[in-house]
Amino acid sequence: MENITYVYLIRHAEQLKEDGIKNINEDTQISNEKIPLSAKGEKQAENVSNIKELNNIYTLWSSNYVRAISTAKYIALNNKIDINIDEKLGERKLGNLEKLRILGRNKKYSYTIEQLLDENLKNTGGESRKEVTKRMEQAFNKILSDNIGKRVAIISHGAAIKFLLMKWCKLNKCAEIEFRNKVIILNTPGILKLIFENKELIDILQVM
Repeated sequence: MENITYVYLIRHAEQLKEDGIKNINEDTQISNEKIPLSAKGEKQAENVSNIKELNNIYTLWSSNYVRAISTAKYIALNNKIDINIDEKLGERKLGNLEKLRILGRNKKYSYTIEQLLDENLKNTGGESRKEVTKRMEQAFNKILSDNIGKRVAIISHGAAIKFLLMKWCKLNKCAEIEFRNKVIILNTPGILKLIFENKELIDILQVM
C-alpha cells in the first residue's frame, strides 16, 4: 500500500569500552561522540545489515556519533544508498559525570529510567527527556513526512530511542516500555519496526 511506511529504529552495535588513561583535552560530550564500535560491535553491525528486513531500504539516517555511523555503513553498503546524518538523532547528553554519579546514589532505578519517570529531570550540563524527545521528534517527523510509503532506517541510541518511543508508549509497573500492553525491549544492537499508515502509528514490532 502506498500510504504504509516502515521505519526501522536501530540502536547501534556494541561500542568500545575505553577504560585506559585518556591524555586528551576535550570535554566528555565530544569524547562520547567519538567512541567507535568494539571489534565485536563491528561484527554485530555487519550481521544487522544482512537481516532480510533491512533489504530494500529507501533512505538511511544516522546520528552524528561515530558508533551510529559505523553501524549504518553496512546497511548503506548493502542497499547501495548514502548515509544521511542529523545531529538531532544523537544520544541524550549526560552532562557533568561526577554530579551524575552523586545524583545516582541510592536510586532505585537507573538514570535512564528515572528520566522516563520524570521528563524534566536533568543533570548539570545535560539534557532532560523532554528536551531529547523534542529534537528526536523534529528529526523523526521530517523523515517520516518526506518518505511516506517507503522503507526507512534510522540509527540512533538507547536513551534517545526510548525517549522518542514515549510519544506512543507508556511505562508499566515494572518501569518497562509498553505499546498496547506489549513490552518493547531495545537490545544492543536492536531493531524495532514501526508501521505507519500515513502518519499514524499502527504497530511496533521487535525485529531483534
